[in-house]
Amino acid sequence: MASSGRSQATNTSILNFILGKAAYTAPAGAYVALFSATPTNDQGPWTELTGGNYARAPIGAGTNLPADWTSLASDATGTHKTNTAAITFPTASAGWTAATGYGIYDSSSAGTLLYWGTFGSATTVGSGATASFAAQALVVTEA
Repeated sequence: MASSGRSQATNTSILNFILGKAAYTAPAGAYVALFSATPTNDQGPWTELTGGNYARAPIGAGTNLPADWTSLASDATGTHKTNTAAITFPTASAGWTAATGYGIYDSSSAGTLLYWGTFGSATTVGSGATASFAAQALVVTEA
């Protein structure tokens, strides 16, 4: 991945929590969106794919349970977690716009963007194909 980060909403929640201004509760849901336009900073805008049977894919059952994520790991890029099971999108009924990145939201539609990342190159999903992230392929990093 070329770049990734936390959303402004996530940054605000964590900062308030660390500085004792608000309690923090983990989101009850976790869903992956695919973007056709992905910025290189946390301010957006993001353009989510639409049409052709596109829908966000749940991480696990979409309930953001500890079992949906690996334990923390660290390497030269920072501390990270990955998905424990494959994340599968619906089968495309028509070709989707090329995806340049992803977002993790707390809801299957609308909701709050939590994390985002870009792909090294655009990925196209044709009609009849199914986009997915293999287990441990979606890496959420804290640099």
